[in-house]
Amino acid sequence: MASTNEIRHRIAAVEQTRKITGAMEMVSSNRMRRVKSHTEYNRRYFEYIRLAMREILTTSAGVTHPYLTARPEGRRTYIVISGDKGLCGSYNAAVLALADERLREYPGASLITVGNTAEEHFRRRGIIPDITLLGIVQDPTMKSARRISRDVMKLYDSGLTDEVHIVYTAFYGAMKNKPMESRILPLVLDDYFDLREENVRDEILYHPTPQAVFDELVPQYMLGLLFGIMVQAYASEHYSRMNAMHSSTQNAGDMMKALTTQYNMARQSAITNELAEITGAAEILKGEQ
Repeated sequence: MASTNEIRHRIAAVEQTRKITGAMEMVSSNRMRRVKSHTEYNRRYFEYIRLAMREILTTSAGVTHPYLTARPEGRRTYIVISGDKGLCGSYNAAVLALADERLREYPGASLITVGNTAEEHFRRRGIIPDITLLGIVQDPTMKSARRISRDVMKLYDSGLTDEVHIVYTAFYGAMKNKPMESRILPLVLDDYFDLREENVRDEILYHPTPQAVFDELVPQYMLGLLFGIMVQAYASEHYSRMNAMHSSTQNAGDMMKALTTQYNMARQSAITNELAEITGAAEILKGEQ
């Protein structure tokens, strides 16, 4: 059995660990709650844009856009969003496993990584990302989403890719906190028919033309889509980290209870041994008198 000093040092170390994991759980919980307000505003804005795009496509004849034209199946581009840090359970491992699976299916696909973990993962496997974006997953903003949107549209417009897909971790719906894949480009009209318009609107006049308005809405649609995905990934990472740190804090508490019991047993054993030694010495002295 370990000595009381050794057990006491272990209890102190576990207590420090419990304080750290408890603080990390609280930080992740606060960040997740804060970002959830952004997701609601973005969802409403994004749905209004999609409604306007559907309205134009279904009511205005002759409206076209290069992003609406499906190309022959060619080179794909995958955007993979991971975290910058660990200590978040299976969050990074799950999304990278899905990305690996997709890249095995399309070995010639180009790759855009968002987050340190994704870049390091693919470089270890000998896959050099075509574009690497670092330092933006911990603070998803419209500015960073606009940066990704520009890169994606530049690749698509230049003909370097025919499809753009994104692999990330969802935060809402049936896929909550699970990795999933979504298509970014090309745009498909069927993607807009899941929307329900609550208020019936009168005839809308688009100025200067429906085509001009639609051309302006497409970049905003791309921006809103990417920002919403980034926010979901950010919330999912902190949700996973909050759960992981909560489990670690509980485990540290259980370990402290076990160590405290062990310490009391060791202390009691040491006291018993001391009493036995004192009694034995007293008996020896009594026998010598």
